[in-house]
Amino acid sequence: MKNVWKKTISAMLCAGMVLSMAACGSKEDSAAKDDSTAKGEAEASGDEEYKVLYVSRNQADTFAARLSSDFQKYWESTYKDKFSFDIQDAQADSDKENQIIEQAITAGYDAIIVQPNDSDSQTPYVKQGVEAGVKMLTTNAGIRDIDGASWIDADPYEQGKVIAELAVEKVPQNAKVAIMSCNPGNLHTESRLQAYKDIFVAERPDVEIVAEKICAQSDQATFMQTMEDWVQAYGKIDAVLTIGDDLAKACYEVVKDDPTFAETQYYAVDANPDALLRIKAGQQTATVMQDTQELAQKNLDAAYQLLTGEKDMVEETIETILITEENVDEYIEKYIEIGIITQEEYDAVK
Repeated sequence: MKNVWKKTISAMLCAGMVLSMAACGSKEDSAAKDDSTAKGEAEASGDEEYKVLYVSRNQADTFAARLSSDFQKYWESTYKDKFSFDIQDAQADSDKENQIIEQAITAGYDAIIVQPNDSDSQTPYVKQGVEAGVKMLTTNAGIRDIDGASWIDADPYEQGKVIAELAVEKVPQNAKVAIMSCNPGNLHTESRLQAYKDIFVAERPDVEIVAEKICAQSDQATFMQTMEDWVQAYGKIDAVLTIGDDLAKACYEVVKDDPTFAETQYYAVDANPDALLRIKAGQQTATVMQDTQELAQKNLDAAYQLLTGEKDMVEETIETILITEENVDEYIEKYIEIGIITQEEYDAVK
């Protein structure tokens, strides 16, 4: 992991830093784009041979936006003279994502990297790319059962498992617990949710699961409204298990001024920069890192290896890292080194 961070820091010195979009503040920007054409469109310098496309699931999502930014920066620092690279935003619309993939195949892209909105929905279109001779990769969530397609991903069940195991230890006896998910049909959200049920719910029969919801809309307003409804219906909630930092943040924001919820625990996944700061400030209990820089690097490396014939297939799982108050300083400092948290932001929550 140290080597990955060293390479990343080196790459960041060569590339301009682009801040992640907030989950609830970037929809207008996304809508302003020309029918899904994302910020990352770029031409390779020189006589490049290949064209590569990355299809982002939803750049209104903080994590997805950060991942797109890291794709763009790594391409600029490493592959700009090797292939052209574009990013398109599916805006959390599976039909739109499928159309982007289909059009990219027709347009002659040599490699397409897909971040699925709904793995089942995108699978036929990834297969279509394979059949057309395109190097197809899926990531976050990787679709692992398509012959001829590659994938690079974290293990979403493992991410849920480490959160669930921590919650088994930390959630108080006879607690009231709520569970919030989103993106129905997405491998990552469904796998994390399943781990919560298999481990936390199974091993803590004393707790009362007062509410569970899979939000159909993946935006801050929906998450906050869900938490508001729960507070009205159930009063004090001792712990909220969520599948992503944006959800945990929304839940906290709803009750942050209510002393009844001063001891409420919030669990999530993604290790967004603001989630690390919330953990340091005591506003979130834990998160799990799936390193966007590592994902971007490994996907673009794999695309080039596939295009040049160095490899025929790439199947790779990245590391799962649990972050709590005990080790959050280490990762905040790493984020400061690469420019996505400032020293001033860190000092403000110490």
